[in-house]
Amino acid sequence: MKRRILSFALALAAALCFALPAAAGWEPPAGAVNAEAVYLYNLDTDTVVYEKNAHEVRAAASLTKMMTALLLAESGADLAQSYTIPESLAAEFDRIQAENGSDADLKIGETVTLESLLYACLLPSGNDAASAIACYLGGGDLQAFFDRMNQRAAELGCENTNFVCAHGLYGLEYGNHTTAYDMFLIARAFRENETLMEVACQTGYWMPLTNLHTVPESADAPADAAYYITTTNVMQRPDQELYRSYIRGIKTGFTNEAGRCFASSAESGGMTWLLVVMGAPVELAPDGFNYAFHTTANLYDWALANFWPVQLPNTETPVVNVPVAWCAGAETVGLYTADTLTALQTSVSRVEVVPEGLPDRLEAPVKAGQTVGAAAVYVDGERVGAVELVAGSDCGRSLWLYYQERLGLFFVPALLGAALALALVLALAVRAARRAKGRRHAARPR
Repeated sequence: MKRRILSFALALAAALCFALPAAAGWEPPAGAVNAEAVYLYNLDTDTVVYEKNAHEVRAAASLTKMMTALLLAESGADLAQSYTIPESLAAEFDRIQAENGSDADLKIGETVTLESLLYACLLPSGNDAASAIACYLGGGDLQAFFDRMNQRAAELGCENTNFVCAHGLYGLEYGNHTTAYDMFLIARAFRENETLMEVACQTGYWMPLTNLHTVPESADAPADAAYYITTTNVMQRPDQELYRSYIRGIKTGFTNEAGRCFASSAESGGMTWLLVVMGAPVELAPDGFNYAFHTTANLYDWALANFWPVQLPNTETPVVNVPVAWCAGAETVGLYTADTLTALQTSVSRVEVVPEGLPDRLEAPVKAGQTVGAAAVYVDGERVGAVELVAGSDCGRSLWLYYQERLGLFFVPALLGAALALALVLALAVRAARRAKGRRHAARPR
């Protein structure tokens, strides 16, 4: 039995030490990040690859428009429906102009489709379009729409987000704030909506002729088109130096208070990513692009070159061998993982498979495939999940070994007791004999 326990301990130690070469760490290259808050997430494995100040409360800027667009897409409204921008938005439009907010050249009294408002909100980041959407969905009551924004944010798990406008032009002073993590949650819901991704992945859109835009602004405008709006997301425009073919949307943002911001998704090599960059410097890089785009390019280029999803752990090799009692054919049984889980790793990641909840020994009979315990899987020291451990073979019970152990447990104490009793009886008998002999000697005549 001692040999079995020693064998089990050695096998367990081997399982605990199983690893690939030592990890170099999941830090991006020096200088890759030039932003105050970042959250990079791999959707395929539910893995946070990199974060920086992700829960720090910040001005939301035009990343706010992701929630505005999300509520329109989720409202079920027919996007072909027309909407006339009401006079009640005149003061809001004037304020947008006074604060140099971006707009899509919409006008009070103009009748446009909801689809056009969605494109105008997301591509050129039109504050006027965002306010028009808010007015439409709020039934003319902007505060009612802001309440819906906050309710939906809470439903998505946002704990540090508050919206007081539909566009993000108003900042912390007014109570419009969020975090990189909360914006990730909103961006994830945004990405799951096909309509929104169809819009966000376009590089431009022809705004149609309307009652107030009656003449095309360019000779190459198609029929019934008034003017062309382009995306602020230069990373998905092939004519730009920072173009990346893997970028799929989503939304840029900028105010002096918020800095340069960019929430994006990426698809490459069968992997899908989300990245939120906030608080990049207001000034542009020497090449004329803002540092939110540079940080995004640096992080995606690094992640796509160094990370990939793998199935862990190996199901063909036993994780550990456990002693088995009452089996004549084997002293141990190998435990294998019943399934795998998908985890993200690098070429130098350290993988550990750690058994959990195993008994000191198993008792035959044991059936192949029988669940015995579990094993936790760690990648570079982070627990990524757990899988069941199952017996790899049948272990039949030997009745002889079973009864030998069971009867031994009963009879050994009994035999020891009987032996002690017998020894006591013999000792008393010897003592009595010696006394009797002594008495006879004393009675003999001298």
